[in-house]
Amino acid sequence: MKKIVLLFLSLIFTNSLALSPYIGNYQLYADTKMGNLQIGSAVLTLEMNDSEFTFTTEAKTESLWKALYDYSRSEKSTGNETDGQVINNYFSVIEKIKGEVKRDYEITIVTDKNYALSSTGEEFEIKPGLLVDPLSVYLALSNDMLNKPNQSEFTYQVVNQDGVKYLKFRVIGQENISINGSKIDTIRVSCEELELTLNLSVKDNFQPVKIHKINGKTEFTMLLIEFRS
Repeated sequence: MKKIVLLFLSLIFTNSLALSPYIGNYQLYADTKMGNLQIGSAVLTLEMNDSEFTFTTEAKTESLWKALYDYSRSEKSTGNETDGQVINNYFSVIEKIKGEVKRDYEITIVTDKNYALSSTGEEFEIKPGLLVDPLSVYLALSNDMLNKPNQSEFTYQVVNQDGVKYLKFRVIGQENISINGSKIDTIRVSCEELELTLNLSVKDNFQPVKIHKINGKTEFTMLLIEFRS
């Protein structure tokens, strides 16, 4: 199956394609004792200024679930695309629960000097090569899927407030997903370290259509409902 998927990709993509701006609107679901219920929404936005990118996400609980558990999280990642690679230089997070800030930090990434500096004062040494954050890793993966269609595994150095760790993403198959009556061809990619499975759109530069994450005993899904490029 993996060889068939890689052949499929190599036939479609033979040239490097740049990151393209888009806005994706998603619904958030949680697998609960009452079933798989919608609990909120999220927006992913990629803005491009020549080769420079700004990638943001806004996620929040809504309606009844907001009353039960008022939660929001905003992330921002900036950098540039150089020679077909995503070069990250900044990442920030603001997380709130019931209106109270629970997480608020920034990370500055200096790739050519092999370190990252957190707003908490911590400095993380990194190995030579590219370093991405928990948000821009999606851009790096999408970009690599485009530029390396014959490759089935991708490993990244990913930095957050706890330090730097290696994450491996593997191509595991194909899947057609129906969104608003339209079928979307996707490639399924998994990351065992994060207990994460992604469905990436073949047509739209491998942007996320579906994100499935296991967090403890609860499974969460983020499903695309509208895409504008």
